[in-house]
Amino acid sequence: MTIDPSIALACRLLGALVFATAVAGKITHRHELAGVVANYRLLPEALSVPAAWGTVALEILVVLSLAGGLYLKAGVALAIALLSLFAVAMAINLVRGRREIDCGCFQSGLRQTLSGGLIGRNLVLSAALSSLFVATTPLAAPLQWVDGVGAGIAAYSLYRAFDQLLALLRSSAELRKRFA
Repeated sequence: MTIDPSIALACRLLGALVFATAVAGKITHRHELAGVVANYRLLPEALSVPAAWGTVALEILVVLSLAGGLYLKAGVALAIALLSLFAVAMAINLVRGRREIDCGCFQSGLRQTLSGGLIGRNLVLSAALSSLFVATTPLAAPLQWVDGVGAGIAAYSLYRAFDQLLALLRSSAELRKRFA
């Protein structure tokens, strides 16, 4: 069984763009990065800085793998492992009742507090990327490249729109509480 090359390209592009955006956000907000990791309270504080920058390094490897196609299955496995780790960290803090901490995604101009929607977002992206574990696809024809790139950009746009919607919903709920 193989996956259509345009679908594989779309999934690769979606994943590469999501992780590239996360890396760019983390580097832009590097002065906050270790604090966000520490705020999850899952590691000793002394490990916050190495864990934060180790995460950035691993995310860069994901981007390179998905964008370049080198070691693709390893890159997909790493992406899914990171997304799963982030989802588990969020879930642990939600169970602890710690909803107000910043998720650390750095993908939105708005601060994003923890929610089930963010966990779901990670799981949906993991599912999309898992399709790349299917048998190696044949080389894409030129029109399949167009389809794959277009679908990947569209999927990324929807992902970002959902991300912004989650942030806006949370912000508006906080405002209603504050002014009620």
